[in-house]
Amino acid sequence: MLRTKLENVDTAFDIMDQLQDMFGHKSNQAHFEATKKYANAKMVSGMHVHDHFIKMMNYFQEVEFHGASTDEKTQVGLILNNLAPSFLAFTTNYFLNKLEYDMTQLLNELQMFEGINGGASKGTEN
Repeated sequence: MLRTKLENVDTAFDIMDQLQDMFGHKSNQAHFEATKKYANAKMVSGMHVHDHFIKMMNYFQEVEFHGASTDEKTQVGLILNNLAPSFLAFTTNYFLNKLEYDMTQLLNELQMFEGINGGASKGTEN
């Protein structure tokens, strides 16, 4: 069926365009699975905050690829929510003082906090 549909298409560009029209729709299931990844991405014991941060950013990009976007304030909240228990003092301070960091500031502050408190997280795995 696919061959007959595309046999009168002249160029590779036109074939790719036709295939994109047929199969390029973003799947609701793929969107859900990508969203579930960042919602459940808890920072594990021994992981550096930079690595956790990059993992979360990749999840946000994956969700965006599947047709959804998450604003930066929500992304910051999700990252803070999924930190290891050793970052409890940082997150408490962030929310109590109503701080608002962009992603670069957040990563810098988290790394500074991690450095002051002795390196990679020492929380429990979730």
